[in-house]
Amino acid sequence: MSGLFCLQTMGWYYFLGSYLLRLYEPSNFINMKKALFILTFTLQALLSTAQCLDTLNFPNYQPPCNPDLVPVCGCDGVTYTNNCFADFATVTQYIDGPCEQVVMRVSPNPATYWLDVTIVTKYEADVNLYIFDRTGNIYYYQYLRAVNSQLLNIPLNGFDQGLYIVMVESNGVSQLSKIIKWEQ
Repeated sequence: MSGLFCLQTMGWYYFLGSYLLRLYEPSNFINMKKALFILTFTLQALLSTAQCLDTLNFPNYQPPCNPDLVPVCGCDGVTYTNNCFADFATVTQYIDGPCEQVVMRVSPNPATYWLDVTIVTKYEADVNLYIFDRTGNIYYYQYLRAVNSQLLNIPLNGFDQGLYIVMVESNGVSQLSKIIKWEQ
């Protein structure tokens, strides 16, 4: 993939370089300035993308990382579970917190007696937590005020066996996750 990217990039350089040479006439000075601007913008975009991922290392898709949800936002716009997962994905730069307004992790899945829901918001915000059955009936609702990071332990003793949807909503942004309630 990186070889293909290099060939495509070299093709663009050749295309823009030959375009610039044709424009290097006194009558085309304004077009030359436009072409230099386009070339500069293109090179800047390519270099900023190249600096985000370490292309000399291969990403590890099953890293030996702690699964705790302490999200980081990578320079590639992807939210990683924590900095260990970002490092193993070869991301070179990231900041603390999710890229999105709100993220959650639900475990265990399938669940029998209880459900842990971890919610992390980008900025301190109010959060609505819903659990729906597959027909849209609300089985559980909780309003959470001023959340940055919160772990909820939800008992499932009133839930029938089956498929449920967990939804968190904050400032108009929602995230969904499916869970299975299992009887033993």
